[in-house]
Amino acid sequence: MELHTCLWSEVAAFDFDKSDFQRLRAAFPDMTLKVHENAESFLSSADHVEHLLTWEFPEDWYSKCPKLKQIMTPAAGRDWIAPDPNGKVNVIHGTFHGEIMAESMLGALLYMNHQMPSMQRNHASRGWDRNLQKDARLLRHQRVLIIGFGSIGRVCGQLISGTGAEVIGVRRTNAGMENGMQVVTTDRLVELLPTADHVVLVLPGDTSTDNFLTTDMIRLCKPGVYLYNFGRGNALTTDTVMKVIDEIGGAFLDVTDEEPLPEDSPLWQQPNVMITPHSSCIYQDYKTCFVEEVISRLT
Repeated sequence: MELHTCLWSEVAAFDFDKSDFQRLRAAFPDMTLKVHENAESFLSSADHVEHLLTWEFPEDWYSKCPKLKQIMTPAAGRDWIAPDPNGKVNVIHGTFHGEIMAESMLGALLYMNHQMPSMQRNHASRGWDRNLQKDARLLRHQRVLIIGFGSIGRVCGQLISGTGAEVIGVRRTNAGMENGMQVVTTDRLVELLPTADHVVLVLPGDTSTDNFLTTDMIRLCKPGVYLYNFGRGNALTTDTVMKVIDEIGGAFLDVTDEEPLPEDSPLWQQPNVMITPHSSCIYQDYKTCFVEEVISRLT
């Protein structure tokens, strides 16, 4: 078997080089592995590629890869690999993101819940105000709504529920119970938003989720609710957050409607908003997790 890779990235945690595939080579000593460092290198070999690991694949590459059978990508989102116009190439997306994002999401909840934005300002001023956290409550006394309860949302919910918090998953279809967590459909949001202490978005970035969490929906929530976005930025816009900024406890945004977020965005100036640069999966373990998944699929 011959396996080609196009896994370069400007983000160090996502930039694969030859050393990252040692475990793969050891698992399949008879496999030929070709690590491409740029598009030109890959396209020069494209006419005989059958199996490919890649971050991106534009539609016009399919015509250059007549023998291509399978693409495996680390990406969870469907927006980097164009669909095969002929429907012949099997595209497999990464399924390991839940275990990585879960720690980031739990960290965000703990950060906002324990008034850490205020504590950072207290630290910057060399203050010693022991009353800043007087209204903080343990997560185990609170309700967390995770909207977008797919494979990633489920794993995140399991870790968060370990604190004793009540986690309710929300998705379009298939209500019920999963791993001790209640799952409801989106038509119950109007009923549940007023009961939530934390509202977490893990939605895909397609037109069906544009401005999903509107100002009217947020105003159904109890005063002081915390909002989080770990899916795609189109679901919760800057304009929406700014309209309710004085009505919520705060917002933790790993994704924004414009990325990178412009330096003049008003979000940067809000004392109760924390912004991270679409980095919830940036851990040194990322590449290892993907390689292990590739091995399991090829075994």
